[in-house]
Amino acid sequence: MIYGFLFGKNPELSLAELSYYLKNRDMKFKIIKMSQNFSILDADLNPSTLSNDLGGTIKIGEYYEYEELIHRIVSKEKPRFGLSIYPKNKKVYDDTKNEITEKLREARTRYVFISSKFHGSTELKHFEVLKKILRKDGIEIMVFCDERKYFFNTSAVHDPSQFKTRDIKRPVQRTIYSISPRLAKILINLSARPGDKLLDPFCGIGTIMQEAMLMNIFPIGMDKNPKCIKGAEINLKWIKQIYKIEKDFQLIEGDATKLSHYFEEECIDCIATEPYLGPPLKSKPKKEKAERIINNLKDLYLEFLDEASKILKPKGKISIVFPNFMTIDGKEVRMNIGEIASYAGLKVLELINGKKSIIDADERQMTRREIVLLQK
Repeated sequence: MIYGFLFGKNPELSLAELSYYLKNRDMKFKIIKMSQNFSILDADLNPSTLSNDLGGTIKIGEYYEYEELIHRIVSKEKPRFGLSIYPKNKKVYDDTKNEITEKLREARTRYVFISSKFHGSTELKHFEVLKKILRKDGIEIMVFCDERKYFFNTSAVHDPSQFKTRDIKRPVQRTIYSISPRLAKILINLSARPGDKLLDPFCGIGTIMQEAMLMNIFPIGMDKNPKCIKGAEINLKWIKQIYKIEKDFQLIEGDATKLSHYFEEECIDCIATEPYLGPPLKSKPKKEKAERIINNLKDLYLEFLDEASKILKPKGKISIVFPNFMTIDGKEVRMNIGEIASYAGLKVLELINGKKSIIDADERQMTRREIVLLQK
């Protein structure tokens, strides 16, 4: 079956996540088309499961020829349908809408057209599709455009309310230092397989752990801050109750640069983590300050990854965040990731399109996250 995937704010990272998610489950797939915001894959998969498991995917749709899709709408009694065009193109939106509604009138089909509440928008937001279409047995037509049009019937949509619940409604908060559930899922999907024993050695209040539990992955969390361990325990018990999860978790108060003191050799399947990235910054740093932060953090990464290599199983993966800075004068300052990985006996894997790291940040973030996948 051919599926279209609409990605969120970091399409390149989202495609890498999707590719590794499928590989880690031994699912065969072929990438038919890659574009700035979407990809088209030939694969045998369950869109609803993927929509729940993936962090970077907004919508998933099944491919149909245009006439087939029209027939699906006509076959419903007083169908509800909406239209989304990617990338944004008002003329294509208007022309496609007029073509479809004309065919429905020719078929004498009474219909309800669902448009976005955002004036002038050529796409329905994911929450609009959930509320106004999918939960009311309607059809959203997604059209991906490049040199031709690709038509998809949206079958699964990311539910932002679930991420919101697991993020801002948790009992314990640690706003400045916590990663989002979106990025937590991406890190997990890059490195883990179902049933794995996953370690987060810098677990904080347990964001990566909670997302792992929801995906049938056993999480072990470590942090040297006892307040974080206590907060993570409270949050994880809350997640278990909210989502009725029976499987348990493990928390250890300890130092991530001494992992072999806490674990036997080669006992961990995979690691997904964000170590300390340096002090919070209010503005873009000067080159000297950025280099000073990187140099101060280098030993932490060297010692941690050297220890991680000892407890990781052969071929085990580590998805990890490195600090990355764009200085006030436009210079990039980053760690020498290849050198650090080599010191620990690890290799840097390609994420997508030949890239071995992907930046995940927006203009407001002074410390940028550089996502890397390592393998023993």
